[in-house]
Amino acid sequence: MADKIDSQEICFVPGNDYKEFLRSHLGENEFHRGEIYDVDGNFVAEHGGIELFTIGQRKGLPGGSLRPRYVVDLDPATNRVIVGDADDLICEEFDIDHVNWHPVTGVTDPGDSPVAAGVDRGSFEAAVKIRYHHPGTAATVAPLENNRARIRLHEPQRAVTPGQAAVIYDGDVVLGGGWICRRECHPEPRKLSGSKDPAMVA
Repeated sequence: MADKIDSQEICFVPGNDYKEFLRSHLGENEFHRGEIYDVDGNFVAEHGGIELFTIGQRKGLPGGSLRPRYVVDLDPATNRVIVGDADDLICEEFDIDHVNWHPVTGVTDPGDSPVAAGVDRGSFEAAVKIRYHHPGTAATVAPLENNRARIRLHEPQRAVTPGQAAVIYDGDVVLGGGWICRRECHPEPRKLSGSKDPAMVA
């Protein structure tokens, strides 16, 4: 299991300070303000821009919790930031879309599976990298309709981030890849009574 929980480095940002990078390239009116909720749907605080948060982030979040909080989900449709415990970052399965398959796999339609896999038709074993510098982890990959695939990790990983690329390998050979999809699994948000003057975060 991945042991580095906090948000991962961004390779092209000087000093890895992505917040300062964004503030220097975007005007204040270009940030999408919204609200922070916990995984149970409880209102926590307001925030100054969803762009200033990353999955797995721990620093800069509001206090008031007995345990450390982490960003576990970002909802760009509502600008909501969802926070939870470290265990809420653990992911065992996710989908990818806009998948491109290497011809060596033999995947030409959702029912096909790689000839070299030699396992159940429609799925195969491979290594999957879920972020830059990720060492890769064993997974069962199932091609789906509409250029999608389902990734079932043999060992759960932390901070699997929607919008990042997942690349599928057989040794050093790239079998394919796609973009990690967001999974909506949180309850409807609700404001806590007495929260008239919420703190502003980020």
